Amino acid sequence: MDNEIISQVNQALLPSAFIIMMGVLLRRWQPSGLTLADTRRVISTLVLNLFYPALIFAVIPQVSLSGDIFSSPLVSVVGTIFGMLACWAFYPWLVKNGWGKPELGALMLVCGLGNIISLGVPLLEAIQGKDAIRFAIYIDIMSVTPMLWVVGLWIAIEWGNNNEPHQTPMRFVRSLLSLPPIWAFVGAILLNVYDISLPDFIQKAVEMLGNVTMSGMLLVVGMSLSFKSLKDHKSIAFLASAIKLLLVPAIVYFAANASMTNLDTIQATVLIAATPSMMATMILSERYGLNTELLSTVLVTSTALFFITLPIWLLVIG
Repeated sequence: MDNEIISQVNQALLPSAFIIMMGVLLRRWQPSGLTLADTRRVISTLVLNLFYPALIFAVIPQVSLSGDIFSSPLVSVVGTIFGMLACWAFYPWLVKNGWGKPELGALMLVCGLGNIISLGVPLLEAIQGKDAIRFAIYIDIMSVTPMLWVVGLWIAIEWGNNNEPHQTPMRFVRSLLSLPPIWAFVGAILLNVYDISLPDFIQKAVEMLGNVTMSGMLLVVGMSLSFKSLKDHKSIAFLASAIKLLLVPAIVYFAANASMTNLDTIQATVLIAATPSMMATMILSERYGLNTELLSTVLVTSTALFFITLPIWLLVIG
């Protein structure tokens, strides 16, 4: 591994790994008597409703919009769909072991959806600079969020152990429009298109708030890591992680090279595809009765293995 790759790994992974370890310590420490669930929920709520929308306003109005606003999300959707469909290979094994659709649904979520905000944003910033954060935002808003709240929500409702009504277009629209990052993205795009600059003090404020997004979510990753179930589900956790960390980015790599010409766009799109499983999938799993223990085991495994597979992808796309 050459010095440039080592430097990129150090810049991208070591700070993230340190913050994740702080989250692991918080998991055991529980300061001021706050429960783990309460602390994690408060941080996640602040990120979703305040810090991430602020990051969008800090970045999107400043960048030069081009075709990558659509090309990166479209290619990412291909990888997400492929990752979800690949999980059907596990279904005969699941049935043989007395499992079924709740387990398959959990695997489809973690194999298809990546941890963009927690790990994708700091990764792109370390490798390509702050402007590259736009790729993560494009993919998150126009690819991952719709896939999570359309396909993911449908899978969770239909295959989970719950008594929920069937998903309808109106329920989906209401869920989507209730997400502050969606409105922040629309507003930021309008500011960019009409070349409207935020007042200096507001620009500085959204930058300060937005900078908390990555560290906050990395803490949540650390607070969510639990290794006790890995022993029971080791084989399937490693196979599912291989789909998310190797197979999905490989599909995205070939699709990106076939449909894109800008090397930075290709690199950013592949790196986002190479991120481990999305933490937000736990929300759907717990709410709608998928197998959360299996899902969280894959989350832990894919997050740990990400620190091994990322250097491989940096070599491939470098």
